[in-house]
Amino acid sequence: MPSRRHAFMPRAAAITTGLALLVVALGIYSVASSAQTAPLSFSYRSMGKDGYINQVLTITNHKSVNFAPDLAVTPEDSLGQVLPDLRVTTAFGSDRGNLVVPPNGTSFDILAFHGSASAKVRKVKVQIKALNQVDSPAGPETVATQAADANGQPVNKFADFDQVFLMNPNKTPVTVRIAYLVYDQPPSNVPQQTISVTPIGGLIEVPAQGSTVVHVFGAAKAAVHKYSNGPAVSLKAYLSR
Repeated sequence: MPSRRHAFMPRAAAITTGLALLVVALGIYSVASSAQTAPLSFSYRSMGKDGYINQVLTITNHKSVNFAPDLAVTPEDSLGQVLPDLRVTTAFGSDRGNLVVPPNGTSFDILAFHGSASAKVRKVKVQIKALNQVDSPAGPETVATQAADANGQPVNKFADFDQVFLMNPNKTPVTVRIAYLVYDQPPSNVPQQTISVTPIGGLIEVPAQGSTVVHVFGAAKAAVHKYSNGPAVSLKAYLSR
């Protein structure tokens, strides 16, 4: 039986360990710009140890304002050669200004590659198409998710759950969206990637050091029912606007 390789999400520090830092061109900033001068920098992890999410793009904000970038990602093989004819999608919308990166902090997105050469992707290049400064409430700490049944009792995220509790450890309110992600089961030497990303609810404000509950219905409920007790899944809240 295929293992659930994505039962856990690494801490922010774990995401960037051992990765080359990619700094992209933006206006006057060149690819040689340092992290101290560029507003954003990027690192990418194609594969991690078992139980950790693959194909993770970490975005670091070096400024004291919120950014919601609109990024273009170019996939490459292990030698740095561009892989043409691949379509790139993101779980959290960093390619369409949907993901918020907090001031002097980090956010991450999960990439998926679509096309015949998708299994060969090991590196990416990132270009900032637009850098939107936004006022959406954001904080440095991750908002935790907990699946629950119809009675509000906590259940495993692999269950056919009916509610999601959000817990905000930050000292300020934050606005987030929830994504229910399903992953494929590739050979051990091929990065695992999302095959389904379903939003649960809409834009949600979670009070400072507080919690809120989001009910699962419609297309989200159909997806949870379809994939429960089956392939690997993740339930993630991400800063958004």
